[in-house]
Amino acid sequence: MSWLLAESCAVSDDNHDHATLTLPLPTRAEPGPDDTLAGLPIVARERITLRGLHSSGGIGEVWRAYDEVLDREVALKRLRRDKADSPANRARFFREARLTGQLDHPGIVPVYDYSTTEDGRHCFYTMRFLRGRTLLEVIAEFHRDRVAQGLPLVSGRFLDLLGHFTSVCNTVAFAHSRGVIHRDLKGDNVIVGDYGEVVVLDWGLAKQLGEPDGAQDLVGGSAAEDASKTMQGQLLGTPAYMAPEQALGLIDRIDQRTDVYGLAAILYEILTGEPPFRSGTLDEIMDAVVTTPPIAPSDKLPGVPPQLERVCLRGLAKSIDERLQSAAELAAEVREWVTALAEQRRTEQERERFFDLSVDLLAIVDRAGRLSQSNAAWNRLLGWSASARAERRFVELVVVEDRERAAAALGEIWAGSGGGELEVRVSTANGGRRWVHWNLRSIPEEGAVYLVGRDVTERRRSEREVEGLLESAPDATCVIDAAGTIVRVNAQLERMFGYARDELIGQPVEILVPTELRERHRGHVARYVAAPSVRPMGAALSLRGQRKDGIEVAVEVSLSPVSTEDRLLIACTLRDAQAWRR
Repeated sequence: MSWLLAESCAVSDDNHDHATLTLPLPTRAEPGPDDTLAGLPIVARERITLRGLHSSGGIGEVWRAYDEVLDREVALKRLRRDKADSPANRARFFREARLTGQLDHPGIVPVYDYSTTEDGRHCFYTMRFLRGRTLLEVIAEFHRDRVAQGLPLVSGRFLDLLGHFTSVCNTVAFAHSRGVIHRDLKGDNVIVGDYGEVVVLDWGLAKQLGEPDGAQDLVGGSAAEDASKTMQGQLLGTPAYMAPEQALGLIDRIDQRTDVYGLAAILYEILTGEPPFRSGTLDEIMDAVVTTPPIAPSDKLPGVPPQLERVCLRGLAKSIDERLQSAAELAAEVREWVTALAEQRRTEQERERFFDLSVDLLAIVDRAGRLSQSNAAWNRLLGWSASARAERRFVELVVVEDRERAAAALGEIWAGSGGGELEVRVSTANGGRRWVHWNLRSIPEEGAVYLVGRDVTERRRSEREVEGLLESAPDATCVIDAAGTIVRVNAQLERMFGYARDELIGQPVEILVPTELRERHRGHVARYVAAPSVRPMGAALSLRGQRKDGIEVAVEVSLSPVSTEDRLLIACTLRDAQAWRR
């Protein structure tokens, strides 16, 4: 599709003389007998050939044209003949051409030349011929496809839209640096070219700071009844995108931040598919612009990035002083989010590569408890395919008896604990179960939990075997680690010392030693760990133990070091010496 210029086209009736709206490019029309450049200098008439009317605005009309000298298509805008009698219209037309021509920027359509007769009644200027679509059309197509295909908001095309948006912001920032305010920013006034160029059009309502407002505004005329149409007269702009100070007619308050509001309204449309205010009569829309906060984009469309929503709503602040203060600042905020997203994607890709190499079970669990990312070990160790595990929450993969503990561990992470450990049985795809030791770590910036799981089924099986042996032993027995901490006890030891098993597991072995000997006993343990050896029962040592009730008993002790895959354990067998002698 070709566009010459997104130009305002007149809607003339008895009540709305100066209302304007944007129309699509019409089918090609051949010039009629009155569609000539009569009245202009011969040089202009010989150089330019009109090829078809594109649009007709409040005081001007845009033609597709051909520059015979440079052999190229151009857009030609000329003063409408029925408006040429007004000196104010002639001055405004020249001002528009000069202002646009002075804004020399890739994001603003370049003006090639201006031609006029001495009395100014016949005048035109030529511009670059543009091919592409309006940003409004690109946004609308994106959201139509997103809804039809059930796609998430954040995607490659969404990032393209944000790229177009920041280009518009940069163009507007350039204009602001030249003291020019657009005052009618909307998707209809931006062309996205077929080759990626982004051009801001229609500077007819632009204001030069420091210039009297009467020099640029049309006198008279009433508001258009459509919120998407440009209004001319005392109120300038488009209602659906109009800043509150424009809606109130506070001309002295209009500055660069008025354009920031218009840019934020475009961003709102990118996020939601519609402008901030669109429902109701024109008066209702104008009232909402002034008094009603816009609906949060995330309330209209779940999945809107929170940072972009905050930036957008700040740009739409009713108070001009509470908005972002420049178009450049708005562009920087959006670019910052895009950069952060790129870093996150890169982190995810690096994590994916690491996941693929790991023999452990790795996963990212989101707020809903689902595995948003997991590795091939789930299939290799448990038989769960990627699609099968994606359909289940993490706790649903845990055996029923252990699910409560798994849910509690995740709950502690969400509550802010930062991390923890968990050992539960996990179901296999074929109906079996495996013991898995999990390390859990919070990823606050992603609102997720990182899981690292190691299959400890064999260890648990060995421990059960050890426990079986402990329980079958005739003597009281406990197992301690290299730090002297009790990790296993049998029933005989519980009966001998009067403690319940839970009172002993995790305690230092000195809990079984008389109080006055405990400090010295820690040294004995350390020396034994440094050079472990089998020590038979008794070993000519006179030893004492202390029961829970404080009564001391004479004991004989046998020590046997056991080296496992990852640690040293010491089996301690104890006998009541007096009972044994009896």
